[in-house]
Amino acid sequence: MPNAIRTAPNPAHQNEPLASRPLYLQARDLMLRRIVDGIWTPGSYLPSEPQLATDLGVSIGTIRKAMEDLVGQGLLERQHGRGTQVVPHSSDRSRFRFLRFVHGDGRPFRPVAHVLAAGMARADAEDRARLGLAAGAKALVLLRTRSEDGVPMVYERIALPADLFAQLHAEPGAEMLEEIYVLYQARCGQTVARARDEIATDGASAAVAAALGCPPAAPLLLVRRVAVSLAGAPIEYRQSWTAALHYRSDLD
Repeated sequence: MPNAIRTAPNPAHQNEPLASRPLYLQARDLMLRRIVDGIWTPGSYLPSEPQLATDLGVSIGTIRKAMEDLVGQGLLERQHGRGTQVVPHSSDRSRFRFLRFVHGDGRPFRPVAHVLAAGMARADAEDRARLGLAAGAKALVLLRTRSEDGVPMVYERIALPADLFAQLHAEPGAEMLEEIYVLYQARCGQTVARARDEIATDGASAAVAAALGCPPAAPLLLVRRVAVSLAGAPIEYRQSWTAALHYRSDLD
């Protein structure tokens, strides 16, 4: 077995330093780099395992182990009889993977999002800290509700780096029929790979109370989320308030 991955067949990776790590991790990182760089786009199929093994100069076993790691992260999916696909965000897939709100009896929450306001603004201190933005940087800020059967159940404030999401074009008053992570990917080329949620309680501000139909200062569940791109950069800071739903995370 070779001692290090050969990158020569792909000039884009010739200058990457060799890592003193297991070969499958090096192979995984090079494959992830091709997804990040758009060489392999969402929905496309990877070359065959023998082709990849030849390209990277490793064994097929190493390629399979690298692929399994990316499958486990939800970035690749094996399609029987077709090969291995770069997973595209879809409404159902994103809803299942990233939506953690449920009803008190465990029923799934099936929301429709309604945009209340959207616009570019100078990022505030919390947005800058969460998104790693420089002083004076701008953010696209969205305010929206998520309703079920016409009843608003979640109020959200979403901050996004302005330079990455200029093409999102969320119009106030519009319903977002697609999951927002689908729109990030389709319109802006930004794929959410994972998210970190923090759970707290908060009192309803006047704006949140009006949107959710609860008394001002009513106790609410607050979930703060930082979503991270394939490249490992924070691309979304979201705050979600609800008085009607529970938060559930299934641990394997």
